[in-house]
Amino acid sequence: MKALEVYGPDANRLLCEKHVALGYQSRWVVPEEVGETQPLVDRTAEQWFAFHGRIDNRDELLAQLPAKYSSDVSDAELFLAHLQAHGESGLDAVVGPFVFVWFDLRHQRVLAARDAMGGRSLFYHLDDEVLLIATSEAALIAHEAVPFELNAGKVGRLLVGEMDMEPTSVVEAVSVFKPGSVLSLGSDEFSVTRFYRAPNFDFNGWRDADYAREFRRLLTQATQRRLRAVGRVGSMLSGGLDSVPMTICAAESSTENVDAYSWVFDAYPEADERRYSQLVCENFKLTQHQVLCDQLWPGFDSSMYVNPTLPVGTPYSEFQQATFRCARGQDARVLLTGIHGDLLYESTHGLLYGLIKQGRWREAGSELKRLWKAVPQSWLVVKYYLLLPIPWIARLSGWRKRRAYKAHPSLQSDVAEQCRRQQSRPHWLAEESRRQVRPEQWQVVMGHFAGEDMAYGRVMEAKFGIERRYPFRDRDLCEFMLAIPSDQLYYNGVKRPIIKRAFGDLLPDIVVDRNNKTSFNTVIDAGIERDMETNPWFSDAAQEWQRFVKLGFFDDLAPENSENNLLRWRCAYYDYWKSVCYNQLFCELGQSDNNNESL
Repeated sequence: MKALEVYGPDANRLLCEKHVALGYQSRWVVPEEVGETQPLVDRTAEQWFAFHGRIDNRDELLAQLPAKYSSDVSDAELFLAHLQAHGESGLDAVVGPFVFVWFDLRHQRVLAARDAMGGRSLFYHLDDEVLLIATSEAALIAHEAVPFELNAGKVGRLLVGEMDMEPTSVVEAVSVFKPGSVLSLGSDEFSVTRFYRAPNFDFNGWRDADYAREFRRLLTQATQRRLRAVGRVGSMLSGGLDSVPMTICAAESSTENVDAYSWVFDAYPEADERRYSQLVCENFKLTQHQVLCDQLWPGFDSSMYVNPTLPVGTPYSEFQQATFRCARGQDARVLLTGIHGDLLYESTHGLLYGLIKQGRWREAGSELKRLWKAVPQSWLVVKYYLLLPIPWIARLSGWRKRRAYKAHPSLQSDVAEQCRRQQSRPHWLAEESRRQVRPEQWQVVMGHFAGEDMAYGRVMEAKFGIERRYPFRDRDLCEFMLAIPSDQLYYNGVKRPIIKRAFGDLLPDIVVDRNNKTSFNTVIDAGIERDMETNPWFSDAAQEWQRFVKLGFFDDLAPENSENNLLRWRCAYYDYWKSVCYNQLFCELGQSDNNNESL
């Protein structure tokens, strides 16, 4: 409970019954839950229920319940009633980010689940004597049954920026709930199964205007769902084709003013997007708060943001902290963000294959000619646009890629072997994704990557009492975007044509004309270069990161080698994190680390 205090300052409750305990730290973020204390207790049914998240299709669920449930019922009460009425079979009907734990005292059964989009995180530890479930790994390692030993393969993959084939924890003894999964434990049963089922779409007869109209409706709906909040709502506005339409939807839908918060750079004009964001704010009469980021950089000192269970940081975390600080100064409690919008427009190599399946042969031929001229080497067109989209070739290619997998050359041999074992397995959604229009995109969007990223950020948000919300992670929107033809995502050299058609009447011309994202690489490279010249953490004698990364890998480090410079920065961050988080937690928990001579 103490490990969760930062997430829940508004109320708390701990229930204990013989061999069972269920506790909750509450932060009230939607109006219906203000004053509520969880876990909920149904004394008649002898059930305890703890729910963390938000239900976005409340009206649909309320319509299926008795009239005694009014429109102001909390999301937790609504979910419990829905669960009692429909059981596990009703989980797929709930839209929104959520996790829950439901304990039936009468039948001695535990049920726990995570939503299909992974909008909230849930972890567990199971051994012969105890089952522990928590929304934070920090809460699990606070229990004596869970040793705080690092998962070396996971740390190695984080250091080199490699995605997992299936969700894994930084803590060796902790397991991660997969999105769309439910855990059931009874006196004679234990199972973890997938409850989510992908919908079917029929786009027969649809035209470009139809896709654009539906996209606009769904993004507007996704944004409106995230405006239900305690306190003011702001928008993190850059100048790109994710945050701009999202901010426009918020401005049109909100009954209160929605302020915009934007990173700006005076010293790095190539990273500055205010020429786009200012125009949007002027057109929609939004107050814009510009966060100057030129001198913001992690300091490897007490001011530096650290996650107690994440040994890898991001150089731009100070940009985020400054934004949260500014927003909280304006009484904002919720910030909308366009993060992960990119995922909805990727994997468009199936463009030609999709056009042919629709019978659009002439357009497929025209697109092939354009690609033949635009792509530097013609064999790449044949490989990526003509062969790999064919399902059986894609499966064969994936199998060969996994067999030929080689870990990043910087990793120590034992860590590289752990990575090889994990990455040589098929993606955990491989079978399900085969039935989708773009299998690789399905694995990324409906997988665990975005949820893991959001979970890492939630620790920082809690420090400022802020909750970020992600319209582009809305389940209805994502399912639609994953099902539409590839030419809606990329066509005739134009990126994201669907969004430009959908919001063309509202977007400034300079935003519509954008075909590439702004890069922050120059800002990050400059900061890392300064750190390596002046920061003692880059020459510290301990260099405990060598447990994962070879020291010799950095012998010929050149300033222009930005990827390896970033790895060197992450290694220094690991040493700092190890000293102020890992070692400190070990001492507090009374554990010992045989691999750490500094204790």
